[in-house]
Amino acid sequence: MSLQAPPKNENPSRAVGRMIFLIVLVLAAGIVIYTAVTNQRIDLTEGSRIEAIELDDSTTVDGVRMNVVDSGAGAVPVIVLHDVDATGGMILSDLSAALSSGGFRAALVDLPGFGYSDRLPDPGAVHTVAGTGELVAGLIESRFVSPVVVVGVGFGGKVGAELAHTYPELIAGLVMVDVDFWGRESFEVGLQELPWVGRAATFTWETGGRFALDSWSPYCDQGGWCPSDEQLAARGPIIELVDTTDSIWAFRRTPPAGLAPANLAEIAVPAVFVWSSQGPVPQENVDRVAEEMTALTVVESSSFQAHLEDTAAIVEAVTNLVPPT
Repeated sequence: MSLQAPPKNENPSRAVGRMIFLIVLVLAAGIVIYTAVTNQRIDLTEGSRIEAIELDDSTTVDGVRMNVVDSGAGAVPVIVLHDVDATGGMILSDLSAALSSGGFRAALVDLPGFGYSDRLPDPGAVHTVAGTGELVAGLIESRFVSPVVVVGVGFGGKVGAELAHTYPELIAGLVMVDVDFWGRESFEVGLQELPWVGRAATFTWETGGRFALDSWSPYCDQGGWCPSDEQLAARGPIIELVDTTDSIWAFRRTPPAGLAPANLAEIAVPAVFVWSSQGPVPQENVDRVAEEMTALTVVESSSFQAHLEDTAAIVEAVTNLVPPT
């Protein structure tokens, strides 16, 4: 009878390595499945063509048709520009109505790629602050005979600052609402910027996916703005348009190449910054804007999103810049 040596214990580092490999393999498989299934959902959800929609009012600049909802009979025109939002300007309809009631002519614009404006599914200069600003400048020139006040929320505020800097002859005043020139990107936005998987992430958080409605009204559970049944119903046809997800994905993948913060000091038009103190823009970044734009007036609103919860503060800011006539 021969004696056998006892089995050797496996090297702990090799066991850990195998475990890590298996975890990575499972995660990779999950990402592949998630992306493939979500891409199929996008193709099934987005079946309507933007070209087939007859708009009540629109302006075409350089081949890009932009939807416009023009209301109010005031002599002072106010262009309202939304943040990154699949629904475009629709979410700002209450703000537009408040401006109209306040004696202004309010023009609520769907920026290119959003709302009922033409879809732009390829990354490129048109998605930058400067590119979007050029198209909006063309819209202003074609629709108005006098300079306009720009009210811009988030990305729309960056476009407004670009207009005030590059096309000052078109701008009578600028109201920036919760614009963060130095903000850090969120985890969700970081995912959307990725190749391949970014398309699925964009659908998930921006258009028709699992977390899209939560992203649309992030402060609803905390007492902030919640969409009405009518707004939810109006959102449906927009996110069902072909290339809605791809347009936002293209926007996310395009380097901003927009207004450099150093250029803020060169803006000479009257300007106001409306800051929602409970919202996502930190006070230090608001203070940095005020340092760059020494003539800037900062208005604090004790809300999560002033453009949805405190429209009176924005109307007052516009009134103080250019009184209605």
